[in-house]
Amino acid sequence: MMVGQKLSVIYILSEKSSGSSFLFRSLTDAMKIKAYPATKHFESETLYWTKAASVLQLPQLKMLASSVPYTATRARAEIVEFLEQNLGFLPPHDDDRELIFRGWFEIIKKFGPSFIEKSPHHLLQKSALRLMKEFELEYKDVLNCHYVCIVRNPKDVFLSQFRRWNVKPVELENQWIINYMNWFSFSSSSPENCTLLKYEDLVLNQSEITSRICSTLGVESQTTFKESSRKSKASKQSSFFGHSFSESIYHLAFLLGYNKQDIAGQSNLKWSIYHKYIRFIYSPAKRLYTSLRGI
Repeated sequence: MMVGQKLSVIYILSEKSSGSSFLFRSLTDAMKIKAYPATKHFESETLYWTKAASVLQLPQLKMLASSVPYTATRARAEIVEFLEQNLGFLPPHDDDRELIFRGWFEIIKKFGPSFIEKSPHHLLQKSALRLMKEFELEYKDVLNCHYVCIVRNPKDVFLSQFRRWNVKPVELENQWIINYMNWFSFSSSSPENCTLLKYEDLVLNQSEITSRICSTLGVESQTTFKESSRKSKASKQSSFFGHSFSESIYHLAFLLGYNKQDIAGQSNLKWSIYHKYIRFIYSPAKRLYTSLRGI
């Protein structure tokens, strides 16, 4: 990093199964990021700030199909392990908050000058979002932060989580609403540092959107390839999606750019059969297979 040049970090926020991995890969290519810290979680996720909230014993909501929130003991052990593994040391600190903030800055500095943090676990937790904002303000002289929220057609999101983790659509509704209500509240305080985008738009205009995000940080976009999004297994069943969303979902989805006809489902025989298959055959068999393999 040149003297006087700020580091840049992009935080990707979303509900799970909303395209954050696709956005992460797109930005990683555009920003020519070659290295990323080792993490025990899938798809380069760190869960750093929800763990930080646990360490500092801040309130968090229980996330569906997830261990979040962690206990304070487990969260601190995993943050220490993450920092030691990727830095080779723990930054000097007087308390846990200082360890968390200085450790994260050292991670950004080592893997920068541009860094992307992707975790669809943070938007649900107001305490994690507050810590991220406090970190930004504390390091504003040496760091530029930008927050990107990606949203996807709820029909695809709900189908994906139902198929992958047997999350009941009726239970996911509340979590989905909280996530994106949190986004509207969070982004209102500094809209110039926040970008809301639809997954469907990213698929159609990948280079244009990644270039626009990079420009907000003064980072040159160097996209070299256009990744073709893969149609998920769940999306193939979207034609017979039969869950009827609440009016709250329809209202919030409209604010996010989706019309009621885009996401509405109607009860039908195919959906009834598929619903029972996932609930009572596919998911139990998947859990048994995972248990036998020791995964």
